[in-house]
Amino acid sequence: MDVCLFLTPPEGLTGLLTPERLTTFRAWFIHEWTQDAPPGEQELEEDLQATVALVDHLVHEGGAALARPPARLQGSVVDLLDELSDFFTRGEHGADDALVLATERKPDDRDVQAAEAVIGSACPERTRQLWRHLVWGRAPGMEVGQGIGLKRQIPSPGYWTATEVKQVRDDLREHLGGPPDYKPVRGMARFTSMLQRGLSLASRGSPAVALDAVTHAVDRAAREGAGLIFAR
Repeated sequence: MDVCLFLTPPEGLTGLLTPERLTTFRAWFIHEWTQDAPPGEQELEEDLQATVALVDHLVHEGGAALARPPARLQGSVVDLLDELSDFFTRGEHGADDALVLATERKPDDRDVQAAEAVIGSACPERTRQLWRHLVWGRAPGMEVGQGIGLKRQIPSPGYWTATEVKQVRDDLREHLGGPPDYKPVRGMARFTSMLQRGLSLASRGSPAVALDAVTHAVDRAAREGAGLIFAR
């Protein structure tokens, strides 16, 4: 599965959730879940109805309300993020209102796992936490480093704000070499990342491919004062 990196408003994900985009998403979501149902049996199941109710709440209150949903809708936040990941990845948000790709480079899941092993060995904790938020998703309103339980088989869209983009950009330049290998600067970090990759599924990918994509994306986002969203 390919990974795409898109530019976002500086504050990150919630700035994307405009009433217009949410309305388009709502129609897409209902169609996706009812198109194969027999005539007369196209009513959404209860959990899917809750997702639609959350979308309606955001249309009325604004995208930033995703950080503070009503108690009755809190259980639908992660489900909505998963669906938004699929929505963003497919580009179903409409040709006239499309997100802008931050880079044409598209690593796959295996490359991202391999890069995660390198980041974990070479970079400070703040960057490791930011990387996890980008790769595994982050609920709006959660602080960096706070455990949120969003590590899923199909990740929710992750995001970095413009401030976090600059932090990641600076940390990668300090702790990793440049292309073509993007290896850790310190010898011990090189050994540790090689060991971690050899003992995990990360060995199946190329960290340089993912790190190259992220490096180009954060460079562009930093120049334009934007955040990044990660979708696959």
